[in-house]
Amino acid sequence: MFDKLFGKKNSHQKTDINKRFNLIGRVGQGSMSKVWRATDLQTGRSVALKVLDKEKTTKFEARFQGLHKPSEGEVALSLNHPNIVKTYEFGWTLEDEMFLVMEFVEGVGLALLVDLQNEEMKRYRLRYMIQIGDALNHFHQQNWIHRDICPRNVMISDEKCAKMIDFGLVVPNTPDFRKPGNRTGTAMYMAPELIKRQTTDQRLDVFSYSVTCYEMYTKRFPWDAALTIDAVLQHINKPPIPLLTILPTVDKQVAAAIMKGLSATPDDRWQNVSDMVAEIREAEARMVKVAREAAAAKAKASGVPPKALPEAGKSKNKAVMPASAVAPVADKTIEKPSRPTQESATKKSAPPKPKKRASDDDVDLAEMFGD
Repeated sequence: MFDKLFGKKNSHQKTDINKRFNLIGRVGQGSMSKVWRATDLQTGRSVALKVLDKEKTTKFEARFQGLHKPSEGEVALSLNHPNIVKTYEFGWTLEDEMFLVMEFVEGVGLALLVDLQNEEMKRYRLRYMIQIGDALNHFHQQNWIHRDICPRNVMISDEKCAKMIDFGLVVPNTPDFRKPGNRTGTAMYMAPELIKRQTTDQRLDVFSYSVTCYEMYTKRFPWDAALTIDAVLQHINKPPIPLLTILPTVDKQVAAAIMKGLSATPDDRWQNVSDMVAEIREAEARMVKVAREAAAAKAKASGVPPKALPEAGKSKNKAVMPASAVAPVADKTIEKPSRPTQESATKKSAPPKPKKRASDDDVDLAEMFGD
């Protein structure tokens, strides 16, 4: 009671991270954190050590005073999905900064691949889109709103697996946190209702996810480039440029799914991300079927038995991820330990096994359909 009366913070154990970890080198820096590649000397495990900026974090949390907003560490520990970076524990440094001990992902940022538009991006684009959508769907099922879906918050591992890596702006999907006023996020990915200070919900993440998918195809945003404030206002005042206008060869079903997700009015968007991902999966299955038939016809003509391919979407485990490494047929394109230091953290169950899809055989349609 006295703690509440005098505003005394709950005490928590502090860790000397310079003794606990061997800090190998900086591997990233966000607007509110720094990340090191490190070796956990307690477990011998290679990890990503994320340390939150105390001043910036305190300023952000002050927006939600009295609402009991969960910390980034608490959010991260609640997540268990193969397309979301695994968090082993969180704690506090000697300087009272929160740190997270996370899975280290060998790979590159999705933002780099968007910028490069290289063969990897073209070949695995659909796979990454579906994996990110699967991760976001799991996120929403845990009753969170992400508020910052964008390429810089996704890593692509060397195994061609997308991983959501950042949860700094996350809020619970509850009435208090859906109220107008909180306009945090990345400007070009903000949904119109967020910009206009209206009530928000998980559909704002559908919008940001759709902007990300659009950018994965085109290397640009759905609106003409502008200064930051002008760019944000375009979300309200101008419709997005149709994806097929920018890239006419995109599969029409995939393009339509993305454009619906970009609708300015939440009621006109996909009402949940799982429906949007299902649409893209359907397109994927169709493309793989066409690829299989084409490969069989070619093999028959040459007299060489075709390599057996599994049926698109077949799986023993319906819970998980990957998607296609294939290209749309009609469009001719190719397709962020020890026991947790937070006693209240919920113990996580073992992660589900990745399900087998036709794309896991790396069916490459680049030679068949070009780019």
